[in-house]
Amino acid sequence: MVDSAVGLKQDVKSHWESEVCGSRYGADSALDRRKFFDEIDRTRYELEPTLMDFAQFEQARGKKVLEVGLGTGADFSRWVRAGATAFGRDLTQASVKLVRERLSLAGLEANVAVGDAEDLREFPDNSFDIFYSWGVLHHTPAPEKAFAEAHRVLKPGGQLKLMLYHYPSVAAILLWMLYGPLRLNFQGPRQCVAQHCESPGTKMYTANEIRTLLGKVFKNHPIDIRLFLGAGDLLTHKFSSKYAGMKWEIARALYPRWFVKRVFGNRFGTEMLISTVK
Repeated sequence: MVDSAVGLKQDVKSHWESEVCGSRYGADSALDRRKFFDEIDRTRYELEPTLMDFAQFEQARGKKVLEVGLGTGADFSRWVRAGATAFGRDLTQASVKLVRERLSLAGLEANVAVGDAEDLREFPDNSFDIFYSWGVLHHTPAPEKAFAEAHRVLKPGGQLKLMLYHYPSVAAILLWMLYGPLRLNFQGPRQCVAQHCESPGTKMYTANEIRTLLGKVFKNHPIDIRLFLGAGDLLTHKFSSKYAGMKWEIARALYPRWFVKRVFGNRFGTEMLISTVK
């Protein structure tokens, strides 16, 4: 079991080393690095309209923030600009290199290094005012360890802010249809997500499952959960290379977003925004 978890984590790491999450949105401007990052940021906050209000970067001035899972550093740089004492950790060297480049171009400084959400022993207990992670901890093999570490490093009264993938969701059903019935594969939607959504082993959770898992360590305050349709539900994201081709662009153009919004709505959204207090 331990060897299996180690192998899965290495597979997850290899996946994100090969393409930093979000970097494809800046690919057209790879030679102009400032424009590269600007395009990533513009697209990110267009596709994630709930993120700014959820993170509330502007309220972090003077606070100590830990972000786990940095991607291209779009959010992390905002913690730094807001005046937070920001620490960033990512499983991959590729992300850390990109975030350090971004900060250097902007004349910013922060503590950024490789780190594992499941093992943050470098940080003492009760270290941070905010623990933030957007769309990351559903990729780690043992999220319950990451939740326990988040609780440990937060100060009493510190805020936990997470986005995790929700089930049931429109995106999960779309992926299941593509890799399940259409290919005579009779696995369930969550099994299809684990095999075909981003890095290997990607998880989705019901709201009740998250209340139970987080409730084991965050026991003294209610856990607030809000659901939203995401880019994967609405097919507004930029497809990865395995979905390159005219047929996928035609499918995107014909996709009935108005129907998804009206009939399914946020209750079947993939984005589960979670917040609580230690």
